[in-house]
Amino acid sequence: MKKLILIIQFMTRIPINLSLEVKREDFADAVRYFPIVGVIVGALDMLIYLGTSTFFHGVLPSVFTILSHIIITGGLHLDGVSDTADGIFSGRNKERVLEIMKDSRVGTFGVLALIIIILLRFSALQDMPNINIYTALLVSPVISRSLATLLMYKRRYAREKEGLGDLFIGKISKTTLFLALFIGIGVTLLAARLNGLIVIIVGVIFTLIFRTYIEKRLDGVTGDILGASIELNEVIALIVFNLLR
Repeated sequence: MKKLILIIQFMTRIPINLSLEVKREDFADAVRYFPIVGVIVGALDMLIYLGTSTFFHGVLPSVFTILSHIIITGGLHLDGVSDTADGIFSGRNKERVLEIMKDSRVGTFGVLALIIIILLRFSALQDMPNINIYTALLVSPVISRSLATLLMYKRRYAREKEGLGDLFIGKISKTTLFLALFIGIGVTLLAARLNGLIVIIVGVIFTLIFRTYIEKRLDGVTGDILGASIELNEVIALIVFNLLR
């Protein structure tokens, strides 16, 4: 229970005012609860969409759901998207890319990436058939956080100094990997059945391609890359559900 609370506190802005005594290795063990965090985030997104669609029509339910999602997650993964875009699209060498990604200032590529990712999320929600939207809102945070483990297990941390990503990358055990994937895939299949299987396959393919590309560029993975992968896989899942009419 302590590790579940720890990872909820770390990955969301849900107010759990408990002071926990933790060690660095507790974060790696807590990765097995990533899909549970996804279920919580997805359930809250569903409730927001359901509540706002009762009172509003048109684009407002989608807008409020995206806004609440950002508030719930604290924009943690969007920060990873912007930092990753600024670094990767700078066209510099590995060392300079990592420096740019660490810079707290947001550059042109980071801003463009944020605009594009939010527009894609909005468009996918706005166009999605009603029969799919609640399932998609629940499943997308679950499978995206589960697949992030593929960027952690037996991977190399790209930076020389310790950072947030170093809590997870190369640190999780085979048991943690298995449990996170088992829970995430299980929830996805139970909630979405065949559509869920398609979302899983697309997500795995994207994650492996993304991991290969990033490791060629950076010779490893960073915390920003983990955040970006979660955000990108969420949006990809929403787009796939949009296509499955």
